[in-house]
Amino acid sequence: MHEDVVRSQARGHETRITICRPDQRNALNRDVAEGLIAAIQAAEANAECRVIVLTGEGARAFCAGGDLKAGADGGPFFQDPSDPDHFAGRLFETIQACRKPTIARINGVAVGAGAGIICACDLAVMSDHAKIGTPEVKVGLFPMTIVPPMMRVLPRRKLMEMFMTGVPLTAEEALRYDLVNYVTDSTGLDDKVAELVSLISEQSPTAIRLGKYACHAMEDMTYPQQMRFAETLLPRVAQTEDAREGFAAFIAKRRPEWTGR
Repeated sequence: MHEDVVRSQARGHETRITICRPDQRNALNRDVAEGLIAAIQAAEANAECRVIVLTGEGARAFCAGGDLKAGADGGPFFQDPSDPDHFAGRLFETIQACRKPTIARINGVAVGAGAGIICACDLAVMSDHAKIGTPEVKVGLFPMTIVPPMMRVLPRRKLMEMFMTGVPLTAEEALRYDLVNYVTDSTGLDDKVAELVSLISEQSPTAIRLGKYACHAMEDMTYPQQMRFAETLLPRVAQTEDAREGFAAFIAKRRPEWTGR
């Protein structure tokens, strides 16, 4: 049933995963979240996939947050009180833990859970007409599940202002606060995403996979712990097939042929 609300398409080394609820501004409910999780896990298991791109269908919305009309059966604000698991939290954790590079293609408004998805991704490209916001306070809520991914990206003062006022960031502001990597006009959005996919796909999948693992592991370590971890991991990376191929290609002045091992 997830295929009705989430579409996954392989495009060479890119897998594009799209939320397909344009009439609901691609709002998140349980079915969408579980569909995204399944699609990300499938792409991660696909050896041909080098980069995962997450986006929304149409030009209006990337993801307009949690579906307020979903009701008790599928909304993000209703939960079995005896079960602490929440599908939105699992989605953000799945994106964050993905061993392959993830890019948010922000084609339109992104609020609430949409902002959380963006912050959980590695990179983000935003259309200049889009906005990113956390308007939950306007309906008496607070965006609890998106706080962890957003705190890792945005400066605290700006983040608290967003949470407490509900005022969204423009594309220019999102770029200024490093919430996104690039802002383009609507016609240039896919070109910039394709450029990043191409650049990443040319690099060693093994180096990127181990590098992401290291960056995420070191995030909550003290500085001395980070250095000890890095010192331990560097020789391991240097012993991979990709590293040996990279050294050999550099010496021979040729393009490396990555194995991903």
